[in-house]
Amino acid sequence: MSMMRGEHIYKSFGDLDVLKDVNFEIAESEVVCVIGPSGSGKSTLLRCMNHLERISSGKVFIDEEMVDYRGDNKDLMKIEHKRVTALCMELGMVFQRFNLFPHLTALENVTLAPMEVRKTPKAEAIEKGKAMLKRVGLSDKADEYPSRLSGGQQQRVAIARALAMEPKIMMFDEPTSALDPELVGEVLEVMKDLAKSGMTMMVVTHEMNFAREVSDRVIFMDEGRIIEEGTPEQIFGKPKEARTRAFLSKSNVKI
Repeated sequence: MSMMRGEHIYKSFGDLDVLKDVNFEIAESEVVCVIGPSGSGKSTLLRCMNHLERISSGKVFIDEEMVDYRGDNKDLMKIEHKRVTALCMELGMVFQRFNLFPHLTALENVTLAPMEVRKTPKAEAIEKGKAMLKRVGLSDKADEYPSRLSGGQQQRVAIARALAMEPKIMMFDEPTSALDPELVGEVLEVMKDLAKSGMTMMVVTHEMNFAREVSDRVIFMDEGRIIEEGTPEQIFGKPKEARTRAFLSKSNVKI
C-alpha cells in the first residue's frame, strides 16, 4: 500500500526551478533515504510532500488520497482545508533545528500538540508523552528545559514530540546536521529503532552509513531531479549513473 506518492512534481521559487518532474512513492513500513549534494532539492521535496511548501505543478497523495493537484501554479483540484489538515496530521516532521519551546519542559513540549491539536485529555497526553520520552531514552529528562539538554537530547525530544501525534509516516530533514559529531549516534540509534519497529519513514540525510544500513530504498537527487534509486546494495555497491558514483566518491563511500 502506498503511504505517500508524488507525481510529476515541479517546484519553482521565482525563476529558480528547484524540483523538475519528480516521481516517487513510499510504501507502508518502508524506509526511504534521500541523498544528494546540497541544493539538489531534497529538503524542498520533503517540505512539498508535507504541505509546508506548495508545489508549482503535479500531484501529491497521502495514504492514497490526493491532497494537492496543481498546474502552472494554479489549483486544479479543490479539497477542503480541514481535510488537508487532517491528512497532514498523519505526517510527523523532525527538522534540522529542534524548534523546541524554550519555556516548556521536555514533557510539556511533547504533550502540547496532542492536547491543542488532537484535543487529547491532559492526563492521557501526559501518559503518552512519558511513554514517548522513554522510547527515545529520555525518561529522566521529562522535567528539564531545553537549555539544560544537549543538542542530541533536544533532537530526541523533537522526535518524541512528533511521535506523540501518532503519525503514520515520520519525515526527517537532515536531523543530525546541526549536531556535534559525538552526538549524532544517539539520534541515529533512535531512528534505527523506529525503522525496526516498522515505522514508515522518509529521511533526507547526509549520513551515508545510516542510509546504507537502515533504508529499504535509497533515492539520489541532483539539480532537482531523481537521478537514480534502488536498494542500498545497488546504490552504494553498484550505482548505474556516473553522477551517483561521483557523489559517493566525494562522500568517501567505498563502492
